[in-house]
Amino acid sequence: MGTSLTPLTFTGVSQFSNDFQTILSRAVSIASLPVQSLQNQQADILQKKQLTTDLGVAFRSLTDSVTALANLGANGALSAVSSDPSKVSVISTTTATGSNYDISDITSIAKAAAECSLSGYTSPDATAVSSTGTLELIAGTQKYEIALGSNNNTLAGLRDAINQLGAGVTASILATGTGDQPYYLSVTADQTGATTLRLVDDPNGSPKELLTSQNQGSDAAFLLNGVAVDQPSNLIQSVVPGLSFEILGTTSSDQTVTLSMSPDRSKIAAALQDLVTQYNNVAGKVNAQIGPNAGLLSGSSLVRDVQNSLRQLTQYHGSGSGDIQSFADLGIELSDSGQMSFNADKLNALSDSDLSAAISFLGTPGNGLSALASSFNQITDPVSGEIKLQQDEYDTTDQQITSQVNVLTERINNMQASLSSKLQAADAQLAQLESQQTMLQASIQSLNYTLYGQQQQNTQQ
Repeated sequence: MGTSLTPLTFTGVSQFSNDFQTILSRAVSIASLPVQSLQNQQADILQKKQLTTDLGVAFRSLTDSVTALANLGANGALSAVSSDPSKVSVISTTTATGSNYDISDITSIAKAAAECSLSGYTSPDATAVSSTGTLELIAGTQKYEIALGSNNNTLAGLRDAINQLGAGVTASILATGTGDQPYYLSVTADQTGATTLRLVDDPNGSPKELLTSQNQGSDAAFLLNGVAVDQPSNLIQSVVPGLSFEILGTTSSDQTVTLSMSPDRSKIAAALQDLVTQYNNVAGKVNAQIGPNAGLLSGSSLVRDVQNSLRQLTQYHGSGSGDIQSFADLGIELSDSGQMSFNADKLNALSDSDLSAAISFLGTPGNGLSALASSFNQITDPVSGEIKLQQDEYDTTDQQITSQVNVLTERINNMQASLSSKLQAADAQLAQLESQQTMLQASIQSLNYTLYGQQQQNTQQ
């Protein structure tokens, strides 16, 4: 927090006290002019930093949009379609390999192991569940010893003890509401997949199984292009690079679900529309800082560099062959005012061969739009980018101005105090002189009255 200027109010007793207040206020006002100038500079710097931040956020979004387009081209803009979404659902596609994948013989889907107690209990918090108070939970390949105290040897106590083990299972109590023993213990694995789930009473003495063994969980099992696949989860992400899909149901022996890979125009259209939106946002912020009505960033090298980046984008030509040589060939149009728009009909009218050329136009990894996005990153990099360096420079200048303002303010406060003290002394002297003047005037007037009386007496004589 900077040093603040504290105005002093002059309180005098002479007839010139108001004049002394004017002198004091005027002196402080003149001395404060450099401080006000620095504070105005500081306000401008803070506004410049905010404008730079806003421009940086917009340009970062544009960079991300260009990167997304480059990745789309590198990955062939592929989408996968399932011939039976009720059995296999496509989640995402990023692979650059266009192909079809046949999934057959889905014999099981991944389910979590879930068992319940072999017998019911009369009460969840009164009936004993263990003959010795010592039990063992087997979850997968891990074994966990459970020691129930005399007060916790109940269904509720066992449930709580299991849930505190961190064994990857969850225990709960089922209240069936039927029979003399309506309460059952349910233990469910937190993850899907075939596993071992057991609960043994008195494991070191007379072992007794307390849970059923009818649902030890299952893996998703199927054939992918004739190759057997066994996964503990229905979400399959690592079998086909770049392709994620989910197994939703089993199939009959003669049923095959095909995942068809092909270029997706809608992906390209959405990416181009986002590029247009982000470009116009950046262009608007740049235009506000150039021309006769330019803002505080007028003349900034950052604005010029961003403007050059926009020009590089609009003039971009891919390295591929064919009829697609510019963004205009994909439906992007630039108005005379510099506003960008996207005509999706032009993209949709492309032939399959032209669509392939469009994907090539978007570039391959390390080239084309990818290289352009890398150059944009030199401006937006959060550590060494031009925007970050500019903001750091603003911060340094702001701190320097704050230091100068503090020094000047302290000087003005000292000057004000010194001047006020001197004026107080002058006011006191003037008040003393005024008092002496009043006494002198009274003496003169008294003398006049005396002399006037003597003159009257002589006249009468």
